[in-house]
Amino acid sequence: MADPGVDQTNHPPMDPMSDPKTDPKTELRMRPSFIIAASVIVLALAVSVFGLTSLRLPFISPADSSEIIVLFALSAIIFLALVIFGFILFRSLFKLYLERQANQLGSKFKTKLVVGAIGLSVLPVFFLFLFSYSLINRTLDKWFSRPFETVSQDAQYVAAGLDQIARQSVAAEADRLASELASNLSTPEPIGAQLEKRFSNLSRYGFDYVGIVNQQRKVVAEQSRAPDLSGLPLHIARVPGAASSAGTELLDFAGSLYVMGHAPVTTRGGEAGAVWVGMRLPTNIAQSVARLNQESALYGELSRERRLVRQTYLSILLLLTVLILFIATWFALFLSRQVTVPIQALAEATHEVSRGNLEYRVRTKAGDELGILVRSFNEMTAQLAAGRAELERSRNHLEQAHFQLDQKHRFTEAILESIPTGVITVTGRGTILADNPAARRLFGCETTVAAQLSSLFSQEDSRELHHLLKRAARLGQATRHLETQINGRVMHLAITVSALPGEPPPEAGGAASGWFVVVLEDMSDLMQAQKAAAWGEVAQRVAHEIKNPLTPIALSAERIRMWLERQRGVRQGSPELNRVVQESCSLIQHEVETLKRLVDEFAQFARFPQARPAPVNLNQIVEKALEAFNGRLEGIHIVTNLDPDLPPVMVDADQFRRVVVNLMDNAADAMENSLVKEIVIATRSDPQRAVVEAEISDTGCGVSPEDKEKLFLPYFSTKDRGTGLGLAIVNRIVAEHRGTIRVEENEPLGTRFVVELPLKSS
Repeated sequence: MADPGVDQTNHPPMDPMSDPKTDPKTELRMRPSFIIAASVIVLALAVSVFGLTSLRLPFISPADSSEIIVLFALSAIIFLALVIFGFILFRSLFKLYLERQANQLGSKFKTKLVVGAIGLSVLPVFFLFLFSYSLINRTLDKWFSRPFETVSQDAQYVAAGLDQIARQSVAAEADRLASELASNLSTPEPIGAQLEKRFSNLSRYGFDYVGIVNQQRKVVAEQSRAPDLSGLPLHIARVPGAASSAGTELLDFAGSLYVMGHAPVTTRGGEAGAVWVGMRLPTNIAQSVARLNQESALYGELSRERRLVRQTYLSILLLLTVLILFIATWFALFLSRQVTVPIQALAEATHEVSRGNLEYRVRTKAGDELGILVRSFNEMTAQLAAGRAELERSRNHLEQAHFQLDQKHRFTEAILESIPTGVITVTGRGTILADNPAARRLFGCETTVAAQLSSLFSQEDSRELHHLLKRAARLGQATRHLETQINGRVMHLAITVSALPGEPPPEAGGAASGWFVVVLEDMSDLMQAQKAAAWGEVAQRVAHEIKNPLTPIALSAERIRMWLERQRGVRQGSPELNRVVQESCSLIQHEVETLKRLVDEFAQFARFPQARPAPVNLNQIVEKALEAFNGRLEGIHIVTNLDPDLPPVMVDADQFRRVVVNLMDNAADAMENSLVKEIVIATRSDPQRAVVEAEISDTGCGVSPEDKEKLFLPYFSTKDRGTGLGLAIVNRIVAEHRGTIRVEENEPLGTRFVVELPLKSS
């Protein structure tokens, strides 16, 4: 109801109650000065009506109809004001009830304050009402008690007796005088002289006036004790029946009361008329009688209106009671809004702040503690806004730095994911913290995280690695070449250990142990290539050194053989000698041919022909290679599992057919003593890795882990016969086509060779 001076100008208001400036009429209605002024006006109007209706004060009593209209207008205004204030009071209480039902903020506090104010007001007002009502009843009872009624009646009797005595006296004298005048009509004495004689006697008895009135109500003769009664006949003439009837009248003339008695009489000439005799009442007695009559009439009127008077005073008391309750309730609502409206504004501001709107402000004109609280809240939100802006700037900087770090991290991860070198992060105690796909492929497991180095290497190799970790902790970096066996495969690893700076993570075991990056590079292919190159150079030199003496040896044997043939026809020598020489020459030539073939193979390995790759389907190469073994693989079952949708590869068809033929020939030799003889040839593609695979597996005796490392070296062979260059040539052909070949264990027994070639598009 009252405007506490709180509004929010930075944002739309919550509702009309939280923003007094939303409705000017509401603002006007809410002003305390308006309520106080209206209450004072209503109270003044009520006092005026009370004075007009109850006290009957002469200076404010209505004298005419216009004043009565004003009194009615005032009463109507008071009634309308009471109705309006009652409606406002009811509306405020009903609105408070609705707010409490809706559990609106501050409604409970308002209810408590209003109930407390009404409770404190009702008891005093109720007792005051009872006391006032009882006092009014007592006063009315005293006013209308029996002694007062007796005095009033006696006063009425005294006044009536005095009036009756005076009337009887003047009536009797008027009747006597009328009789005397009627009996003396025969005398010639004028009627005026007769009145003068008789008036002198009457004046001694207190009569002040004698007159005769004719039929036309004109005084034809009169006598009086005072000269100022000349205007009395005019008053007599106004009395009905003044010239023809008997009776008494009370006339007010010249500020005095006159009791007049009149009786009919016939004058000399036969005219009818009446004799008037008057007695002037004493002023004090007349006034007393008038006051007695007036008060008696007033008392009688009040007696008749006793219930109306009681109802009037009761209405006034009810008016004051309602007004007091209204003021108390309004004052309670006013005080409650002084507290709840700022609290509502603060609650709304708190809600806005909780939603992140730190620009929200509560503006107040209050100078009390609530105003201090609101100002403190605004200062707090301003500081929070500034802090959030600073945090936002810091967050942007951190996001930018985090983005850059994330980019670097992604770049590093991409490198680690794509490089063929194994990288692992370990603690000083040998616990693996992270790895990359190359490391997982190297160790043949899905992950190495949380594993120990000792579980991946042999005991001796683990000691070497721990020694490298300690050395890297001292020097920052340590490198070593290690030949080890992993998953049954002999590998040559180049191991580089670098100590990482900074504090290690908690899972690293603390700062005392440190943490390291271990780079594992498989040098087996390089070592094998180096060995192959060395063997190639050796083969070339050996072929050159062997081939040089073979020619003269072969020529010498041929010369001896030809000489013996020439000498056979000339002379006969020793048959045994001829046979021995002949056989020796044949043996020498045979062994020379064998050495030539060996030298040619050396030369072929050392000078391999240039490959001419072209797009070809690997299945066609396999099928041509199988045609070479038609009817030659007795007792061996060949199973083919060729992918019909195999994409083309860039290979030299002739060279790669030699690869398939060589591998199948080796598989057939490996199953010479096997009970089950089966060769499986399969092809398939791997789009994710962009390779085509060819597998040739057998059910032979298999290859030991020690021989797997040397299997593709020149002149190494597990067979009793052969040069040991077949798999070396296969490895070289595959390598020149940018492919790889590996040997694996076949399940349940035997060996499996896997050849991988890149797709044509790659």
